[in-house]
Amino acid sequence: MKYADGSDVTLGDVVQIPMQDGLAAARIVMLGDTLEHAGVDEEFRGWVLRESLLDADAVVVEWVERNPLAHHDPNYAPVGDYLFTRLDDCVRQVP
Repeated sequence: MKYADGSDVTLGDVVQIPMQDGLAAARIVMLGDTLEHAGVDEEFRGWVLRESLLDADAVVVEWVERNPLAHHDPNYAPVGDYLFTRLDDCVRQVP
């Protein structure tokens, strides 16, 4: 698996993801092409595999700091600490 710039993706890489309020840091914890994983909750991993939720060109990330999508509004569904994303040119590895 590769980033948009052609460099290799590795489990544990920290990336910056553009969000409405700026960039948010997240760690890559599962690769879509190999389904390799590190530090992923086993129940979550089983659900991803059972339901075939992760495309080969996507990854699962876990927020490094606070979850930028978290909220306390009971009118909306809660959000978890994992996010499925593709590694397009907007997602950049933190050096």
